[in-house]
Amino acid sequence: MFYLIELIMKHKLYQIEVVLPVSKEIAFKSISKELESWWGRQSEKISNVGQKFKVSWKEPWYEFLVIEYLPTNKMIWKCIDANQIIDGLEGVQKEWVDTELVWNLTEIDENQCRLDFIHQGLIPEFICYDFCSSTWDYFLTNKLKNYLNH
Repeated sequence: MFYLIELIMKHKLYQIEVVLPVSKEIAFKSISKELESWWGRQSEKISNVGQKFKVSWKEPWYEFLVIEYLPTNKMIWKCIDANQIIDGLEGVQKEWVDTELVWNLTEIDENQCRLDFIHQGLIPEFICYDFCSSTWDYFLTNKLKNYLNH
């Protein structure tokens, strides 16, 4: 366990592995075109490298640039701007800027896939780290899985 924590801190990332009850195609669609159904309001559906889009919850928002887009397999988004607002935490507004969200899907069988999610740059030194990492846990293991189980 200590080795894993040391490895994560050394590489400066948050990561989680989630088994999803759907094919890679359905999972990829949910993380590229249906964010509003399980995460936040999506300014536009993701469809190519170089695309910019926002995910928002009224005042809080993040703007991303798609830097890798491999349909049904992998996406990487770079956070290029943010207005992060977390009650009780000061100085978090721009913490996500220059971090990267890596979404990698691997087929288990025709009805299941594994999502390996990495938030590169979401480091324990961030003021928002505890809040953001537990929120990622919730959205990926609960909200996304429940949405895909409908």
